[in-house]
Amino acid sequence: MRPLLAILLALSSVALADTIYLKNGRTILADAASQKGERVEYDIGEDTYAIPSSTVDHIESGAGVPGASSASVNIAAPSVASGNLKHSADGQITPERLARIERSGDKDNLVAALITLGIQEQQQSKFDDARAHLERAVSLAPENGEASAIYAWALLKQDQASQAQSYAEDAVRKSPDSGFAHKILGMIYYKLDRLQESVDELTKTKQLDPNDKEAENYLKTIMRQAKAEADFRSEASTHFNMRYEGEMATPKLRQEILLALERHFDDLVSTMGLLPRDPIIVILYTNQTYFDVTLAPAWTAALNDGKLRIPVEGLTGVTPELSRVLKHELAHSFIRQATNGRCPVWLNEGFAQLVEPQSAARYKLQLAKLFDDGKQAPLQALEGSFIGYDSSRAAVAYVESLAYVEYIRDTYGMNRISDLMRDLSEGQSTEEALKSALHDDYSQLEDEFARHLR
Repeated sequence: MRPLLAILLALSSVALADTIYLKNGRTILADAASQKGERVEYDIGEDTYAIPSSTVDHIESGAGVPGASSASVNIAAPSVASGNLKHSADGQITPERLARIERSGDKDNLVAALITLGIQEQQQSKFDDARAHLERAVSLAPENGEASAIYAWALLKQDQASQAQSYAEDAVRKSPDSGFAHKILGMIYYKLDRLQESVDELTKTKQLDPNDKEAENYLKTIMRQAKAEADFRSEASTHFNMRYEGEMATPKLRQEILLALERHFDDLVSTMGLLPRDPIIVILYTNQTYFDVTLAPAWTAALNDGKLRIPVEGLTGVTPELSRVLKHELAHSFIRQATNGRCPVWLNEGFAQLVEPQSAARYKLQLAKLFDDGKQAPLQALEGSFIGYDSSRAAVAYVESLAYVEYIRDTYGMNRISDLMRDLSEGQSTEEALKSALHDDYSQLEDEFARHLR
């Protein structure tokens, strides 16, 4: 018997660089973490989470090694010499400061201001504004490789690798000695499933900047994938590019998987009202290669780290179980886009289970006892990755996540879940988004849910 719903975990962590030590004794491993006012924001893979500063004891920084999954794209924000900008002694650009710089007629200063403002806006989840200002910087300084690379970085962070590619390639041509430009191009190639070209670009980054630990960690992970997948073959449908291991997946199985994915894709478009920007990569593995490539825990049955990685050894067709796994993992791609990668794990996993479809109703008695005994996980503790959990703890986390999301849908309506995801996409913390969408904070929602169980 599989450990409840936990084998559907969608993992996303690599190049772990920061450790967040919580006051309750737990730790969170993250790609990057930073204090922002009354909250700490941290990145795991392509996703960004936030927790109250009051729950954090301290943060330790330092480059780590690739975690228990394949590489997701999470390149840190580029740094620019914005402290020298006129009218901006603190290195921050406001619309008023930008207007003064523009009136001064200094084009170089204006380009630097637009780049700085674009980076600020990207980090504040003002994605349209970030694109507009960075695109203007590129148009004002077509010879500026840094501007092209930073615009490509923003597009990559916004999950628009196809659009970012030409800007990154242009940046490398203009600034061949820029390690950052080669790194961005390498990660774009990775997103587009051009693994060997990704390895080549990241190798150049390391040659130009031997101290770039971020590039080093990505390079190690992608080289492992490229080696394992060197002889894979390709197939495609309208919205999916599939690669598979030799004769491991029969033509019948491959066709059925693509048909199932297209059916689930249409259903999720209808449910969520959005359309993924780029083709979705699907990779089929033997069981051993899946674990060798992903380094995933033994209790996982599939993985979505920006690409759907599915072990299918021994299958000759799409079973009902595999169909649910495919829809669950595909849902994570939609959720990532709907929230701009800012979805807490409990909502991410709960919603993905909900659309399979699954229900927590059969676990109601066990959940009620869990809450009566005070052994439930606080929702706030379920914001970050479940990656470090053992199978039994992960199973409980998954059932709780599903139960909460199901409760929100049944009590407030599916449109409130959409509102919640929209607020998260605009940069609100989870608790802020809950208050906005449901008029509840964490403690109120937990109290409501406990009463519902009783």
